[in-house]
Amino acid sequence: MHYTDELRWIKSKSEIKLMRESASIVSQSLLQTMLLSRTHREESQLAAKIEYECKMRGAQRMAFHPVVGGGANGSVVHYSRNDKKIKSGDLVLMDVGCEYHGYLSDLTRTWPPCGRFSAAQEELYSLILETNKECIKLCKPGTSIREIHHHSVKMLISGFQELGIIGKGKSIQYNYLNPTSIGHSLGMDIHDSTSLTLDKPLEPGVVITIEPGIYIPQVPILNENAPDRFRGIGIRIEDEVLITENGHEVLTASVPKEIPHLTTLMNMGGGGSTTESHEARAACN
Repeated sequence: MHYTDELRWIKSKSEIKLMRESASIVSQSLLQTMLLSRTHREESQLAAKIEYECKMRGAQRMAFHPVVGGGANGSVVHYSRNDKKIKSGDLVLMDVGCEYHGYLSDLTRTWPPCGRFSAAQEELYSLILETNKECIKLCKPGTSIREIHHHSVKMLISGFQELGIIGKGKSIQYNYLNPTSIGHSLGMDIHDSTSLTLDKPLEPGVVITIEPGIYIPQVPILNENAPDRFRGIGIRIEDEVLITENGHEVLTASVPKEIPHLTTLMNMGGGGSTTESHEARAACN
């Protein structure tokens, strides 16, 4: 297995072409699903939409069961029921990917279907977004996934302490709020080349994910004691990153993640359709 993983670690030009297309398909499909969320607030509807859009664009199948977590369901890292209604004022977290001729994509966005973040949601989202962008900057030949992970942990612990989510000197609480790694290798499997060490230096042709997050349960658990205003918020921002000779290329960059872009997208008129605008407003009430 180790030798096979070594072969799969660096993608050929043909493999990169397939991975670009897989990333493009899921990016376009998620954008359409985000637009639908303005008027359709069932997790099941959004799960159906993303699969429909991916397959209509040429994907053979989904890479994994889509995660569609509205509100507190977004704080469950691998939530899979997708059977609840998304309440007005809640965020929705969607982690999705598709398979295109054997090569997979992996993408996560979190957004407010009603078109606005609450103050608490925006504080947390801004921290996760900044961590996402800073970690992507580190994606270049010679850096390892473990190095990027350690940088993300430092950023998030500092941010969580400033927000009063974890206490000073109590960084162990971090693991209850984000038990996942900053990313993983991607290719023919979602977690590809798993026998290789996370200390392996990145090389041109490697594709990884960058996916910082925060998962605050509705009810406190163990030693975790986040302020009430953050309860039930789950946020993850995940991008697919190709390592290049001079740095990196974000294969999922077309999907909005900046707060102004998300709020503009969610408040757009439906191509001049007053009916859709009325439906969106009604769904937020």
